Parts: sequence; structure tokens; C-alpha cells
Amino acid sequence: MGQMFPEKGVPPLESFTPYHYYNTGKIWSIASAPNGIVYMAADRGLLEYDGTNWNHYTGSKGFTRSVKVINDSLMYTGSDLDFGVWRKTRYRGFEYTSLYPFEEDLQDINEEFWSIHLLGNDALFVSSQSIYVYRNEQLLKIAAPSVFMGSYRVDDRLYFFDKENGIFVFEDFSLKKELDLFGILHSEIAGIYRAKDGLMIVARDEGLFLFKDGNIEPVRNELSEKLKTAKVFSFEPVGDNHVAFGTVLKGLYIANLEGEIIHHVNRQKGLPSNTVLSLHYCDAGRIWLGMDYGVSSLDLRSRFTTFYDYRGDFGTGYTAILKDEIFYLGTNQGLYRSRWGDLNNDQEFFRFELIPDTEGQVWTLELINEKLLMGHDKGLFVVEENNVEKIGHQEGVWTIIPYKDYILTGNYNGISIFQKSDGKPVFLKKMDLIYGSCNQLIAEEENILWVNIPTFGVIRAVLDETLNPVERLIFPKEVFEGKDAFVLKNDSGVHVFTDQFRYTFDSEQKEFILKDESRIYPQIDGQLAGVYLPVALHPDYDFFPVYNGFALRYLVMEENDRAENYTLTLRKFEAFNNHERVLLYPGSKVPSRVNNIFIETVVPNQHHVEYQFKLQDSGEWSEWGESNSFELLSLRHGAYKLLIRARIDEQVADEQEINFRIVVPWYLSWYAYLFYAGLFAGLMYVLFYWQEVSLKKQKKKMLLREQKSLRKQTEKHKHEIMLLERKRMQAEYDQLKQQLKTKTIELANKAKDNEEKNRLLLSLKEKCEKAQQNPVLFERKWGEMQRILDSYLKNEDKTFEIQMDELHQEFFAKLKEKFPDLSSNDLRLCAYLRIGLNTKEIAEMLNIQPSSFYISRSRLRKKLKLKPEEDLYNFLTRAGG
Repeated sequence: MGQMFPEKGVPPLESFTPYHYYNTGKIWSIASAPNGIVYMAADRGLLEYDGTNWNHYTGSKGFTRSVKVINDSLMYTGSDLDFGVWRKTRYRGFEYTSLYPFEEDLQDINEEFWSIHLLGNDALFVSSQSIYVYRNEQLLKIAAPSVFMGSYRVDDRLYFFDKENGIFVFEDFSLKKELDLFGILHSEIAGIYRAKDGLMIVARDEGLFLFKDGNIEPVRNELSEKLKTAKVFSFEPVGDNHVAFGTVLKGLYIANLEGEIIHHVNRQKGLPSNTVLSLHYCDAGRIWLGMDYGVSSLDLRSRFTTFYDYRGDFGTGYTAILKDEIFYLGTNQGLYRSRWGDLNNDQEFFRFELIPDTEGQVWTLELINEKLLMGHDKGLFVVEENNVEKIGHQEGVWTIIPYKDYILTGNYNGISIFQKSDGKPVFLKKMDLIYGSCNQLIAEEENILWVNIPTFGVIRAVLDETLNPVERLIFPKEVFEGKDAFVLKNDSGVHVFTDQFRYTFDSEQKEFILKDESRIYPQIDGQLAGVYLPVALHPDYDFFPVYNGFALRYLVMEENDRAENYTLTLRKFEAFNNHERVLLYPGSKVPSRVNNIFIETVVPNQHHVEYQFKLQDSGEWSEWGESNSFELLSLRHGAYKLLIRARIDEQVADEQEINFRIVVPWYLSWYAYLFYAGLFAGLMYVLFYWQEVSLKKQKKKMLLREQKSLRKQTEKHKHEIMLLERKRMQAEYDQLKQQLKTKTIELANKAKDNEEKNRLLLSLKEKCEKAQQNPVLFERKWGEMQRILDSYLKNEDKTFEIQMDELHQEFFAKLKEKFPDLSSNDLRLCAYLRIGLNTKEIAEMLNIQPSSFYISRSRLRKKLKLKPEEDLYNFLTRAGG
């Protein structure tokens, strides 16, 4: 393999603090599975990281010191006084089984298992005292010659460093001495790797030693000297041509086999700590660092490298240019310069020098006629090595372009025109008819200029020979959907890109046509907001602006160095409802009560991944999206096949197929149908029986209803007869009452006539009495006449009383019984009142005035002892009843 990664800048770095991985302590060993998931041996157990989520597993005793991954489902770990195997469950968790044979007798044993190696089908667990070979579920113990200080695998051979006896090689289940280091090496060995000339031994405190042809001698080069100072603690081969050294004091070094330092990454370049306890390089091109504080990974195969200003030396880069092997960097703080070679990542930190009088925002750098021009917040400047000179008095220059014999600058307000010259450019004038903040100028043809004004829109101006716009075509910013419109001219025409879409200018229709959603630049984490074209910095590198620094893109990386086979991995599979969640596995039978499915997949430890899925029955893939989890809601019972796939940079990973079945609900199962059939038969029987009983009840009810109806009719008939009888009786009563009234009036009239007769007779009587005063001749005759008249008067006086007694005999009797003081006149008055005669009629019958009647009635009330509120008529009616 040739050059594997760029030398300039720091590869994309991702770091995690202990907070992210549950504060499980220091990371002593790291390994990765074929699918890309990373496992780490930490103080408090085993860690798993898939690029999105951390998981923590416990089970082994003591601090976990080493981990060796066999495949996606099996791994070994070694810890204090324990080692064992982890097997993945069908629910994608892990269960631990200890293999250590002395778990119950540890009084005299103190073993820590810092290394695990695989030789064929055998696993070797190494402590300072012994080697335990695990083969066919059996353990073979091999004692150390004295004390093992380390073990190292090189190619297919396994080396052991014994403290007193040197280096041994493990062959045929025995140790064979390879090299005696007595008097040569006085420190522990961090690693051994194969160099071009022999075996290279990495001493922790003494640098590098070369073992060749049975001899060992120290290596004297820059790498070895730096490693002596940095104190190597961990070691890892990186591919076939590079090696990595984790140090105690200086962070990480990566070098080629010739001893040239390619990368030096430390706290000044973004690591959380300079003490690197463990290293692991995975096939995906990432190197993982377990540190005294934190975990980091470097993507060594990325085309991008970064320069973040962790030291506060230069700020956020906006533009850059390379001239005469000097790298000029325009930032928010000013214009900086550095030697191009000083951007190599073998330095402890990147050195930049601020050019005097350039403090402030630098927007653009352009090389025109071998003159380096700088667009600055303060105006246009000419840069010559470490000096600058301002041209003109215009403030704020966004962009600079050459145009024929002129130089045009887009300013904070309008466009400035400068005349080219052998010396510095000369300011001529401001362009007419174009105003506003012009942050882009694009020359399309000899006389066409495109102007981008973010707050206004895009202008296509046709210029005359004096650079005055004679024709303007204006496209307001509302024409372009999205933000950060950016104008680009290439062989296919003029385009406007936003953060969402690409528009292309149609020269015939004189308008922009929406084309697609493509982007014009690769994504890189931390890039400044907006749409940018990279700056063509060097044949091998492009420049990108990022927050608090800048990035370079390496252009000549070999494709075989970057190609990867991505693995889509199922991480979580659950069924749920509002009250519970149930873990599932592919092929699960899902209870019908939890018919909502949650699935999470991931391409482990990869960035900018997009996912999509489809149910086999639907036939359509979902839209590509960054979310790696899916929910399927309210699924009906039946079998389902879910297909999921992912893509990175248009490369699509193999589909993941997940089968599951929603179990038929109990109420739709065969035994439920059998129950329903029995229930139906029972219901039919009950219904038939109920119909029989109901029919009998109905017949009985009908009979009772008929009887009741007959009774009601009888009662109704009786009631009607009673009503008729009552009406008849009422009619008779009314008739009798009327007759009584009439009779009473007749009697009253007769009594009145009798009174008149009585008055006549009294008058005759009086005359006779006067005649009697004459001679006694007629005394006897007159006496007889008087007797007859007296007898007539007495008889006539009782006629009305007799007739009233006959009509009201019972009524008078009751009144006499209750009120014996009533006179005949009182009784007659009561009878008149009872039959309903009015005041006038009674007064005429009694031959008295109405006022006298009122007095008589009042006296009658007193005799009857009535209260003032009692009605006399009602009383007499009740008394007569």
C-alpha cells in the first residue's frame, strides 16, 4: 500500500469524555468487530460504541484490562483475577461466562490479564505469571520463566518479554528463547513490529531498537529520540506501512516504517489528554485512542484534515492562498502566514505569524498579475511578504476579480473599479446603478457581469466600454428557494446554488430554471454556514473554511485507500404500546397487544450516513434520511419482511432483512373460532329455548292483556254508565232545583197575596169593631163574623209555612237540631239562600227593603255562629246535604 493519508493537518478527530461512557474509568484495551462496532476494556466493565450509542456491560471481576473480539457475537476479556468469554444474546446484549479456573481459591494468587491473543482456534490469556491456552473448552497453563512484562504478535508469531530472561517466542505450546536483553534494554517493551531491516522493538523509555541477524542495537533517528522523551505506553500497527505510538507525555505519534513522523496529535491539536493508554486501528481506517481522560478516534482515511485553533493563535479561517511556498491565511482576526512545510502534522503545534496592520476580518485573497491582493474589512490591500499597503479609500471588500485591464472589487456598498498597472492597482471610480453589499462578482463574457447581493438578489449586468451597466436583469432573492444563494459559472453555464437547490440560467428565456437538489461541495463537520466553493490552494489540496480553524481536502488519495465495505447492523428491535416495550429478535413472534415496532440500525462508526426502508408488501422505499431508527405503527397480524439499507457518499450498503410476525390475537385464533362456534351453538339453543319460553310468556301476557282489556272495557262501560247516571241525576237535580226555585217563588207570591187578603180582612175587622160600638143589636152577628174572620186569618197565615215545611222538611229539621234558636223567618231566609235566590228576589218575597235583608242575613250569620271568612251559602249547602 502506498501513501495512505495526507501529511498536512490533523485527520478528523472525534473525542468523548468519561461522561459519555458512563464514567467507567480508564480505557486499557480497544478492539473492533468486523461490522465496525468498537469494544473497550474499562475499569468498570466492557464498553460498546457503534458510532451513535454507548453501551456498558458488567460481569467479570476486577478492572477489565484487555479485550479480544472474535466476531460480531463473541469476544474474550481479561481482568484482575478473571478472564472469560462474552456471547451475544439474541436480543443483541452480551452475557459473560468466566473461564478462570481459580475463582474459589485466590488467597495466594494475584494475576492481572493484560493481553489476549488468538493463534488459530486457540485463545491465549496472558498474565505476568502465566499463559492460559483455551482450546476445545479446555485450559492449558504455561508458567512464565520469571515474570512476563508483555506479549506481542508480529505476523503469525507471538513474542513474550520476560523480565529476567529476555524475549521468547511461543511455538508448539512452549516458549523458546529468541533474544537475551540483559544489559541492553533497561525498560519495559511497549511493542514489536516488523521493519524493513528486521524486528523493531519499542522500549517505553529508551526509544527504538532494531533486532537483525541475532543482534540488537538502538535506532538513532528523530522518531526514536522523540519517543524517548514522550515515554511510550501503547503501540499499534496501522495498516502495512505505518505504526502508531501512544505516549505518556506527548500524545499520539504515527510514523511510516522508515521512521518518518506523519502525524503528531496531542492536546494542542484536540486530544482530551496527552496520556494514551491504549490504541486500536480498525479496518475502516480509524485509529482509536483510550486515554487517561477520554476516548478519541482519528479517521486516517478521510480526504479532509483540519487545523483547529485550540491555542488561540489565528481564529476562524475564511480564505487562503499559497504563494512562493508561503501559506497565507485570512481569518476573522487578520492575515497570517506560515511556511507550507510547517503545516505538516509532524509538528507539536502549527505555527502562524500575524502580518502587521492586518488586524480585523479578511474576506478574500487573490493573486492577479503576480500581485497578492487582500479584501479586508478596511478595504483593498496589496500584500508583499510580511507587509501590506492599502489601495484607495473604500471600506469593506468582499471579493476581487480581474476584468480585462481592470480589477473589480465587490464592496460593502457597490462595486469599485481599479486600473491594472505594473505597480499597484489604481482606483478609478465606483460603478453606477449597482448598490448594496456585493459579496460575489462573476465575469461571464467580455461584457457580462453577474453580481450577488444577498439582501437583494442576483443581477446580470451588461457593461459598456466604460464599465457602466447599460442593461440590467434583476432576479430578486425570492426567486431562489433556500438560503445563502451562491453564483457559480462553469462549462455548463451560470448557476445559483442555495442550501437546498440548484438553479441554472436559461439564456433564451432569460430566467433561472430549477434543476435539482444537488450540492456543490462535500460536507465537512464544522464548516461555516453558507454555500462555498473550496479554494484551489495547491495541486494536492483544496481549502475549506470551518469554525475556529480551517480544513484541507487531499485530492490525490488513492481510491483503494478509501474504498470500504460498509455493514448495516441491527442495534435495537422492540415492540411497544402505550404501557410496555418488548425486546425482539429477527424472526420473533410479536404479541398482538404490542403491534407497534421500533427498529434502530446503524452503519457502525461512520458519518453522513443516510437510511431508508420498505415493507415487502408496500413495494416502495421510504425517502433517504439521516435518522437510523424507524417506527411501524398499528400493524395488523401476519408475517412481515422489512428491508433496510444505507448509503454513504452514494455507496449503498447491502440490504438488511428483518422478518417478524404479528401473532394473531387470541380472539382471532382457531381455538377462539372453535369457542365462537360453541358459543354460537349455545346461543342458538338458548335463543330457541328463549323463543319457546317467550312465546308461552307472550301467550300468557296476551291472555292477561285481553282479560285486563276486558276489565278495562267493563270498568269503562261502568264508568260511562255512572257518568250517564250522574248526568241524568244532575239533570234531575238541576230540574228539581229549578222547580224548587219556581215553587218557592210561587209560594212567596201566594204568601204575598195572602198577606194582602189578611190586610183586607184586618181592615174589615177594624170596621166591624167600630160598628160594634153602636147599639148592641148586631152584637151577636158581628161576633160570629169575627170568629169566622179570625179563623180564616189563622188558617191563611200557616199556608206558606206548611208548604215550606213540605219542601224543606229535612233541611229545617237539621237546622233546628243544630240551631234551635232559629225562627220560622230565619228558616225561610235559609231556604231562600240555599236555593240560590238573589238579594232582590228575597227582599221582594219578604216584602222588605234590600238593606233590611242585609241586616237579617247578618243576624242569621250570628245565630249560625259563622266566622267572618266562612261563606253562608256554602255552609247552608253543606248543612242541607
